[in-house]
Amino acid sequence: MFRTCLVALALLATACGGSDDADDSASNDDLAPVTTTLADDDADESAVAEEAATTETSVDETTTSTTTTQAPAETTTAAPATALPTGPIEVDCTNLERVGVGLQTGTFFSGEVEYTYQWTVPSTYVGEPIPVVLDFHGIGSNGAQQAVFSGWAAKAEAEGFLSVQPTGISLPDDDRASWELPQFDSDLRDDVAMVVDLLGFVSSSVCIDPNRIYATGMSNGGFFTSELVCDLSGTIAAAVSVAGVTHHDTCMPSRAVPYLAFHGTADTTVPFAGGGVSTLEGADGPSEFFEQVMPDEFAEFAADFGCTESADSVITAEITLTSWSGCTDDVEVGFYAIEGAGHTWPGSIISSAIPSLGVTNLDIDATEIAWQFFQRHPLAE
Repeated sequence: MFRTCLVALALLATACGGSDDADDSASNDDLAPVTTTLADDDADESAVAEEAATTETSVDETTTSTTTTQAPAETTTAAPATALPTGPIEVDCTNLERVGVGLQTGTFFSGEVEYTYQWTVPSTYVGEPIPVVLDFHGIGSNGAQQAVFSGWAAKAEAEGFLSVQPTGISLPDDDRASWELPQFDSDLRDDVAMVVDLLGFVSSSVCIDPNRIYATGMSNGGFFTSELVCDLSGTIAAAVSVAGVTHHDTCMPSRAVPYLAFHGTADTTVPFAGGGVSTLEGADGPSEFFEQVMPDEFAEFAADFGCTESADSVITAEITLTSWSGCTDDVEVGFYAIEGAGHTWPGSIISSAIPSLGVTNLDIDATEIAWQFFQRHPLAE
């Protein structure tokens, strides 16, 4: 319980951001004034979350720091464009050096921009191809905190896949780590290209299955997961967004991607029904970004995928699942509306320990549902 409380305190960055959509807010003129109190505590929060994340997994973990040999000329310069794959990435598992199991941290470069990451290699890994779950944090948080918040690191050890939590970078006008979105484009980074580079970096150490690469995230990380569905639909086998979905006008997925989303109706950070007003720190007035209606944003993906009908299923008194049918390739698409829930991760004990996020529904486990969903949906070989 003591460690749980420590982690909950460390994750208050996420609470203050519901901390997640601020990436979205960071570049918005209405949201330009941003306080920096969270940034002052980033180092302490990361250390606490990393320690707790290490204790959450059942495998004996050896923490290592791995960096690429490439040195950046300037980490503040624009990231050069990376060609985006249109299908599964190429993976060569021959001659890979033996990688340690458990929790590992390090850095990698995308262009000239340096990112940090955390991954969990399951104790059952013996060099054969394993699935990968990319798990993206909310604004103001980091990979170590997200691993514990979502429970994906522990799930990786239990189920035998690789869990990867990168940490976004901050920008000159907002010192909170975040992910780039089309609504808040920046010449200083290209986070979709970063994902491609991350997968290349990961596959140089761990034998991953290119047909079982999955994406998920919370809030700003959930929004970013939406963007990966748009831009890397041939590479990401399936995706799950929690507390944040966005369908930009530029979204043109090349294939129908199995996709789920979870959102609380009482979320005041990313309002379920839009309205333009958010309690996100730095969101000082109405914002067009927060006018997005979450079920409607998700329904646009269903339209992209050629779905023709939707139907509601009552899961519990508070949870309704809207599912679509008639979709291209019979792709599975569903939106969980959680009555009375806040800016939270369903089923997360850590989320429920942070009252400022709002109510966390514990009747379902978003991570377990997501993992079962991922297992049903590899890329067609």
